[in-house]
Parts: sequence; structure tokens; C-alpha cells
Amino acid sequence: MIATLAGRPSPWSALAAFLRLEFRRAFRNRRYVLFAVAFPTVFYLLYTGVLSKAAADADAPVGGTVWRTYFMVSMAAYAAIGAALGGAVVIAQDRASGWARQLRVTPLPAVAYVVGKLVVSYVVTIPAIAVVLLTGLLLNHVELAGTAWLELLALLVLGSIPFAALGLLIGYLFDAGSAQGAMVLVLFSLSILGGLWAPVSSFPDSLATIGRMLPSYRLADLGRGAVTGEASLIEDVLILAVYAVVIGGLVAWRYRTAEPSPGG
Repeated sequence: MIATLAGRPSPWSALAAFLRLEFRRAFRNRRYVLFAVAFPTVFYLLYTGVLSKAAADADAPVGGTVWRTYFMVSMAAYAAIGAALGGAVVIAQDRASGWARQLRVTPLPAVAYVVGKLVVSYVVTIPAIAVVLLTGLLLNHVELAGTAWLELLALLVLGSIPFAALGLLIGYLFDAGSAQGAMVLVLFSLSILGGLWAPVSSFPDSLATIGRMLPSYRLADLGRGAVTGEASLIEDVLILAVYAVVIGGLVAWRYRTAEPSPGG
């Protein structure tokens, strides 16, 4: 909170400054705008309007609701995953440039770098999700109760934690040249297999079983629960929490092995 006796910033002041810097970097990042905001919004409008066989397709029943609402939740989940995973490239670049190692000789605690990156990757999901939901409300005329909109936003944000951790893991597993490709591959794999592009009910049984085990499916299921009231809220939260703990543990392990102490 205040400077130390030596005149150096306290760890808390260093963390606050670090978070301010990282938030500016995140929101100015063109990859964030492209993958987390533009793509899901454009795809949502295309698949509920322009590419529909008829205008009535947007009102076709699916998953206990209509297509325009169902796919809005899917694309909001996609936006959240894309935003959360975006930290992977930044971390890989920080490691390649030596910035991550340089920060370890500042008042910023070593663990605060990882925590700060996780917080930023988590928070940037909020506007990405909100843009898709606003598109559904204003352009596709999705009708939900006010409380349902708030619950939908809150649940999708809550469920994004394991993806923020996954972005950190990718950033520590891949170098600056390959992190982008790895992030995109993970994003599209989770989206397609998790039923964000087409309902898992349309998959072959074995593939549908795999899809329902993925965190992407569980994140979208959380959102659909806010819309239809039929999702398994507790089950979805527990499965996402397990993913968050496991991936978080892998991040901690990889951080210790990839970033030796400055004196080491």
C-alpha cells in the first residue's frame, strides 16, 4: 500500500501497477478484439441470419429454447474461451523477451506475476461475453427476463476460470513462435468438440460422450441453464472446478520449471 522504508514500492503497489499495465496491454491487443469480440459476434449473426436457409431457422427449437438464443449462448461461451486463452501468446512473448524474468528482480512477488496474468485473462472475458449478449438482445431480439441476462453473464464469467488457467499453461508450454498456433488449435478444438458450433446431440454417440466431458461444453451448459433452467448447475460447476484445479496445478509446476529464480 505504501512505499517500503528503502523507498521501493511495496509488493501490493507493484502488483497494482502490474495489473494496470497488463489490462492496458490486453484491451489494446488486436488478437483480443479479433478472436474474443469480432469472430464470435460475426459468426453469431451469420449462423442465425445470413447463412440460415430461411428466416424461420432462427426460431427453430433446439435444446429447450430457439436457435437464435441457443447459439447466442454458444458464441458467448466461445468469446469467453477466446478471451481467456489470449494470455497464452503474451506470456510466451514475455518469456522470449526476458520481461518475465526481469520482473522477478522487482518488488513484484514471483507468484504475483502468475496471479496477475490469471486475473487479467479472467476479467477480459467480461466485455467479450457482453458484446455477444448485447448483439443477441439488440440485433437478434432475444427475449429473456432481466434476471436471466444477469445470471447468464455471471455464470459464463464464473465458468471461465479453467480457460484462463489453460491460457497460462499454453504460454509456459510453447515458445513465442508456436503459442499462437497452439492457442488457436485449442480454441477451435474445444469449441467444435464441446458443441459450440453444433449441438452435441447431433454428434455420434461416442463423440457426444467426449464432448460432454469437455470444459467448453460445461461452460455453455451453465449458460443454457440460465436460459432454460434445465442444465445441471452443480454438476457443471463441479466439473469446471476440477478442470481449474488440475490445470492450475500444471501451471504452478510449469512455472517453477520454466522460470528458475534469478539467482539460480
